[in-house]
Amino acid sequence: MEDFEFECWRCWETNVIQGRPKGFWTTTHYELPGEWECWSCGATNTTPDD
Repeated sequence: MEDFEFECWRCWETNVIQGRPKGFWTTTHYELPGEWECWSCGATNTTPDD
């Protein structure tokens, strides 16, 4: 698991999202949820494609 930080679009609070490796051997490609809920304000956010 790897932690990624994203800012909420509504309150600009930093959220930490955990990503899972896409394959058994990879350490550079991770799967992230498409949507996540801000821990501070509860707004639904989408994960950037970058």
